[in-house]
Amino acid sequence: MINQTHCPLCRQELKTVFTTKDYLVSGKKFDIVECSDCRLRLTSPFPEKETLGGYYESDEYISHSNETKGLFDSMYNLVRSYMLGRKRNIVEKSYGKKQGTILDIGCGAGHFLNSMKENGWDVKGVDASQKARELVKSQYEIDGMTPEDWLSSEEAYDVITCWHSLEHVYEPWNYLEKIKTQLSSDGVLIVALPNYESTDGNIYGSNWAAYDTPRHLYHFTPSSIEKIMFNNEFLIDQIYRMFFDSFYVSLLSSQHIGKSMLSGIWNGFVSWLSCWVNKEKCSSLIYVMK
Repeated sequence: MINQTHCPLCRQELKTVFTTKDYLVSGKKFDIVECSDCRLRLTSPFPEKETLGGYYESDEYISHSNETKGLFDSMYNLVRSYMLGRKRNIVEKSYGKKQGTILDIGCGAGHFLNSMKENGWDVKGVDASQKARELVKSQYEIDGMTPEDWLSSEEAYDVITCWHSLEHVYEPWNYLEKIKTQLSSDGVLIVALPNYESTDGNIYGSNWAAYDTPRHLYHFTPSSIEKIMFNNEFLIDQIYRMFFDSFYVSLLSSQHIGKSMLSGIWNGFVSWLSCWVNKEKCSSLIYVMK
C-alpha cells in the first residue's frame, strides 16, 4: 500500500476528509485525502499496482459485464442503450464529422466502441483487463490493447475518449501526455468523470458510491479537472451533464448504507433536479477538450 501525503499537482500536503469502505470486493477501509489548493482528492493508500487488479474481481463489476441479473441491472442496461446514442452524438458534434478514427481508453465490455463501429467509425480500445479485451474481440471483433502497448504505440486518432477511466489510473497525467501526441490536428479528447461536489456526493458523503475505493484512485471537481487539463495543454471546450448518474449512484449509495431503493430514487431525483439549475452539481460530467 502506498500512502498519499502530497498533491501531485500542487505539492501541497494532503488532509484527510473522511474514511470510506470498499463495498464491492474486500470490505477494507481507505481514506479520502484532499489538496487545500486545487481540491483534488485522492484515495489513500493506493494499492500496489501488482495487487490492484484483485479489487476488480467481482461478478457485480458491471462495466465488464453483459449479463442481466435483476431489476437493477435491467435498468442499467436500458440507460446504457440510451447513453450510447448520446455519447455518439457528443463525439460527432464535438469533432464536426460523422466518421473518423476513435480510441476508447478503458473500453470495458466494448459497447461504446461497437456502437461507433456500427456507425462507420474506425475503432480501437484500451483496457487493463484481459477478460475485457478478450470479450471485446470475441463479441465485436474489435482489437483491444493493454495500457502498456498503447503507451508505446504511435498511431494517431481523431477522437480519444475516456468514459470513467482516468480516475482508475495511477498517473493520469502520463495518459494525457500520450493522448496529446496521438490526437490529430483537429482532434478531440472527451473525458467523463464523477464529480464529488455533486448534490448526491454531498448527500452521501463518505458513503457516496462514486468514490468506489480503491478502484477510483482520484476524485475530481470541474475546477480541479480544468487545472489538470490546462497544465497538460488542453482547454475545456464544452461540458455536458450525465443526468442518469444521479439516480444510479444514489441507488448504489443507498444500498451501501442499508436504505431502501425508494430512498435512493428520491435522492437521485433531488440531485437530478439540482443539476438542471447548476451543471456543476451533476453527479458525473462529460468534458470535451481540444
